[in-house]
Amino acid sequence: MRAFIAWPTLLPSALRRVPVSLFALLSAWSASATTAVAAEPPVAVGEVLASAPNGEFSAPLRSLLTEGVASLTLGTAREHFVLSATLLSLEAAQIGRGARASASVSLVLRRARQQTLHAVLKGQATAEAADCSVRETHEDALRAAVRSALQRLPEAMR
Repeated sequence: MRAFIAWPTLLPSALRRVPVSLFALLSAWSASATTAVAAEPPVAVGEVLASAPNGEFSAPLRSLLTEGVASLTLGTAREHFVLSATLLSLEAAQIGRGARASASVSLVLRRARQQTLHAVLKGQATAEAADCSVRETHEDALRAAVRSALQRLPEAMR
């Protein structure tokens, strides 16, 4: 009989400890999930299309975007975004011993969760240099066009 009386007195305290430990477990999981999300950059580089008649520039464009986004001070974002890029034009001409190139890029900023359009950013630039190859001026013009478009990224994320 004594065991029967002891059981009901232990039952309420045991049940009271279960929700507390369950709450502690869920709080710890929530904090680790929040830390993992906070560690992610607010903008990820997505699809990059950069074919031009004079070559394929997807790898350099992706590299420039990744470096450019990493160098920006974006602060804490309320949501995460995906940035896709398209090379609209890349033209170059040899001028004497130098070269001139112009580039135009279009960046599309989408909300990562809903995949909805948030902003379209465009950048264009011209690079000209004496004693340079066409390839070097291609790279300079592309870099400047990406920088031009990314200047407006922090404002677009608001």
